Amino acid sequence: MERCRNLRGGPSPRPGFGIVAVQFREPAMRFVLLTAAMLAAPAAAQNDAPIVVIGQRDIEQQIESFVGALTPASPRGQIARFEAAVCPGAFGIPDAQRDTVRDRIRAVAKEVGLDVAAPGCKPNLLVVVTADKTSFIKALGKDHSYMFGDRTPTQIRKIIAEPGPSAAWQIQTMVNADGRPISNEADMPINRSTRTPSRITAAARPAFMAAVVVVENKALDGLTTTQLADYAAMRALARIEPARIDAAAPETILRILDAAADSEVPVTLTQWDFGFLKGLYSSPNNLYAPSQRSEIGRVIEQEMDRSDGGAAPRR
Repeated sequence: MERCRNLRGGPSPRPGFGIVAVQFREPAMRFVLLTAAMLAAPAAAQNDAPIVVIGQRDIEQQIESFVGALTPASPRGQIARFEAAVCPGAFGIPDAQRDTVRDRIRAVAKEVGLDVAAPGCKPNLLVVVTADKTSFIKALGKDHSYMFGDRTPTQIRKIIAEPGPSAAWQIQTMVNADGRPISNEADMPINRSTRTPSRITAAARPAFMAAVVVVENKALDGLTTTQLADYAAMRALARIEPARIDAAAPETILRILDAAADSEVPVTLTQWDFGFLKGLYSSPNNLYAPSQRSEIGRVIEQEMDRSDGGAAPRR
């Protein structure tokens, strides 16, 4: 049984993309590539059923809470994102599934406004499926410590201790207002920019150089490659801590790995997820976190309204 709802108007860039749907997880079914059938079941009508109307203020509060939970940054800080072209790669799954996950992430990245590198590129967004995330991350830290950037052993242990069957992190650098890397001379950062200094926008900002998402294979029982790819896209394209999301928060792909075997889970990015990523990557450069959150919230509202067939709301 599935409940389906259009996320966006117009044709989808990939089969299933832009569809908000729900499936029941089936523990007996291993992680396989599916084509989701969109079934619509007529609801039983009751003449005396009350009509519940959600006000605009309630929606705004939901959006504010959702965006706030996914963007841990100080008021004078910034929410980092990729600025270079994204090149996804997947490991630990069969070739056909690996290609499907990679292509799906490329489609999501393009749709939310990122540049995507040409085929044959060197991956800078890695999705790794493994039997034990703790053992894998420890081995990675021992033999390939560069995969953690400049993180200390204590910070790596914090990644390992992340609750749930997955972990994600980004390697980032600082770029100036023009988007060029800030150079170091005599161990001091030198910011050379053609932009006029401003108190409204930042003179420098963090940018992702790479991202890694590690998922334990036992958490993928009953899920599809699309769900894995969409979950990984959310975790890789933004620094998100799923544990911060309130239980009453709107439906999100970020909950699929921890969901009970008989529970309902989205089959793709939800309109909230898509709006979040699109808002993050369409917002102007050099904004501080509060302005970034405001822009993300505005885009989520637009995507929600578009899914209902109306005009974009005004603020």
